[in-house]
Amino acid sequence: MARPTALISRWVLLFLLMPVAASAQGYEISGESSLSGDVTLTVFDGDSTSHTHSARIDRGLFLFSGSVGRPVLASLSHPSMRQPLYFYLENASLSIALNATHPEASLIKGSRSNSEYRYLLEQLRNAAEPSTFLREEVQAHPTDIYLPFVLYCHMQSLDESLLRQLIPLIEGPARHTYHYTLLRRWLRETPSVAEGGDMPDFSFADENHKQVKFSEVRNAEGPTLLVVGASWCDRCQQFVARARRIAKKHPVGIVYIRIDDSPAGWDAPWLKQLSVDHLPYAILVDAEGRVQTRDIRDWELDGIL
Repeated sequence: MARPTALISRWVLLFLLMPVAASAQGYEISGESSLSGDVTLTVFDGDSTSHTHSARIDRGLFLFSGSVGRPVLASLSHPSMRQPLYFYLENASLSIALNATHPEASLIKGSRSNSEYRYLLEQLRNAAEPSTFLREEVQAHPTDIYLPFVLYCHMQSLDESLLRQLIPLIEGPARHTYHYTLLRRWLRETPSVAEGGDMPDFSFADENHKQVKFSEVRNAEGPTLLVVGASWCDRCQQFVARARRIAKKHPVGIVYIRIDDSPAGWDAPWLKQLSVDHLPYAILVDAEGRVQTRDIRDWELDGIL
């Protein structure tokens, strides 16, 4: 017979291990489908990584189990499906009746996060102005983990300037999602000054090393050709000289900026803002301040101006 002190020690140990057991609780997905073969579960469980798992469909049923540190985006796919079924996965028991023909109509039970995600999609579909709805949603709930994926899926239909305003507003756990990382990468790699968009006002060092603003020197009554070059760049001198000759026949202003007039050189903030990565680089801005054409080549000058 165990001594009372030993029994007490065992109960204390069991009590201490209970939180560990609870934290180790994972998810279980019990699914049903009319398909055959393997179904793939993709879990976007890292800021920039994802993991895939496969399960055999046996007599119309399949099963997945595992654990996630927080609610994360996941998808179920099959070679015969036209698109994956996206849903939110958390440490809970989920049941999914997979609709292979219309994945978005699949029946999912057991996930509160997934219910909130689907409700958000329903509101977006019914919104009279989807852009306005998304703006208000991001401003009101910047930490919602569903927003980065929703923005990513709709980025092609959203105004680029709106997307650039919304991405930095995302906060908290939403910043640690896979698709937030993709959005930030897009923000870095896509020129912020796109054709058809507004030219930002920026400060740069002129040939006298004095800081001036683009708005102070651009042509207010017509188009302006901004040429970025350097004093040591022969092609830059030839490019701007040719542009000035052509400009005598057309009502266009020429603004020539040399990157070596600034101590920051290639690290000047406005170079990153304009996404200038080679020399010479020319951008044509109309009288209203919109970018008409960017990265103009030597042989295009006559026709464009």
